[in-house]
Amino acid sequence: RAPLAPAPVVLHVYDLGLSDEMRAVNAILQALGTGAFHCGVEIYGREWSFQASPSGSGVVVCQPRRCPSHSYRTSVDMGCTRLSELQVLQAVEDMRIEWPGAGYDMLRRNCCHYSDALCRRLGLGPIPLWTTSLAGAGAAVKGAYDVAVDALYPNLFAGCLRPTKAAQADVRCAT
Repeated sequence: RAPLAPAPVVLHVYDLGLSDEMRAVNAILQALGTGAFHCGVEIYGREWSFQASPSGSGVVVCQPRRCPSHSYRTSVDMGCTRLSELQVLQAVEDMRIEWPGAGYDMLRRNCCHYSDALCRRLGLGPIPLWTTSLAGAGAAVKGAYDVAVDALYPNLFAGCLRPTKAAQADVRCAT
């Protein structure tokens, strides 16, 4: 049996949403090595990506360079995989379970993170850093903010988010 011919893998990068304003913002940000992007991975004639969904998997498929919710910007050749189409479909199916739509997080687990994970699963390197650097910076800022708030104000929201035992007792007595 002859070995499989390597199959090309392409990362398609979109500006978030469909607005001209976002395209203009990303043109500036990309010159600085970052931007707000949507990504999808094309392999064997289909483009796979990830989106938020209240139930089920967040893994979605569309025609290459035709994501209906975002404006196509550019494509990046990621190399070739030696996985067969059947093996790729199995990898995507496995990732459907690993990537539930309810687990979507704009800063830490988004379409670009999924695209990176899929490319790695296909035996390729990481996607370009400029596609994820804005989300990474946002996650770092949010993480630092959360640590600071917890350290400075440990009881700030205690009564609102987690009622005290006394408040819980009052509710039980009132009913």
